[in-house]
Amino acid sequence: MNKDNGEAGAQHRKKLMLEGREDTRAVRECLQGKIEAFEFLVKKYQDPVYYIAYRMVSNQEEAKDLAQETFVKAFEKLDTFNMKMPFRSWLYKICSNLTIDNLRGRKGREISVRIANDARETEGGRNMHLAEFVAPEREIPENVSLSNDISRYVQEALDGLPENYRLVMVLHHMEGLNYAEIGKVLGVPRNTVKTWAHRARGELCGSLKGVV
Repeated sequence: MNKDNGEAGAQHRKKLMLEGREDTRAVRECLQGKIEAFEFLVKKYQDPVYYIAYRMVSNQEEAKDLAQETFVKAFEKLDTFNMKMPFRSWLYKICSNLTIDNLRGRKGREISVRIANDARETEGGRNMHLAEFVAPEREIPENVSLSNDISRYVQEALDGLPENYRLVMVLHHMEGLNYAEIGKVLGVPRNTVKTWAHRARGELCGSLKGVV
């Protein structure tokens, strides 16, 4: 193994470990009634959650709704979170499940999601207010330049992949999760994720041949 790559990998693992501890501390504080701790988690993860949703459903408004719903559901189920597991994997799993439900429910019915724009009360008597979700500026279709024509072709190619292949590509290549982490998100073995990634890349290369 290249020494520089080994050091970079070690630094990345250390960074994730520190961030994981930070997330767990925020969850504990939130469960103790410090709701601002959850707002910290929302600010930290709202961009990647939006990007996952957008890459999956290819629609800004639906992606914003799904991102909002992800945090609502995470807040409501926070007491079920396993403190020994990475919070981001748990959160991304919620987002992934919601996007898949959305894709499967498009035929014959309209998307139905809850948006927590007002203060709401959950079982523990805790109150939470999430401001209206605003999509990030980068990679939003209305704001892109000519160079993002390629991004459009890539998105169209992603749309043609099976849901599980698409999720693997989004989580691995766009959000930086390794195969083991994705396995935890999707509830499948690491080798299965690796196989899906290999097949997904093959299909994408075929779809994008002559385009990029």
